[in-house]
Amino acid sequence: MSYVEENAAARDRVLSLVARLTDAQMALPLADGWTIGAELSHLAFWDRVHTGRLRAALQAGGDLPAPLSLESTDALNDAGLSGWRSIAGATAIRLFAEASSEVDEYLASLTPEIVERIRSAGIPRHVERYRHRTEHGDANEAALWRLVVAE
Repeated sequence: MSYVEENAAARDRVLSLVARLTDAQMALPLADGWTIGAELSHLAFWDRVHTGRLRAALQAGGDLPAPLSLESTDALNDAGLSGWRSIAGATAIRLFAEASSEVDEYLASLTPEIVERIRSAGIPRHVERYRHRTEHGDANEAALWRLVVAE
């Protein structure tokens, strides 16, 4: 499967996992203070950040964006968590659906040469958004199974 197909499949999987959840279910606590709604908002944020940085670099004709350090991403996630948790479940779903759709459309428009350049630069997640979505999709699926068992 191409990265375009994998991005779309991961987006569809995440959306299918949360499609029938209520706002209350989306707000149930997961590990480390996260909720499913917060994770969706987080995914939307990072889809836009990585693609925004990539788009700006390509439009400027310069170098590709440098990878963000783990310390930077952790700091941004820590700073964003309380805000992401405050977003209602239905809104978090909409934010993720819109961001991932727009991002996937942009990434699909990149030439194979640009995609290979991105991968060779060591930042494949800039185009392979499915990797991040799958990580959270797996965590959300496990959390949803725990909900089903608890009911």
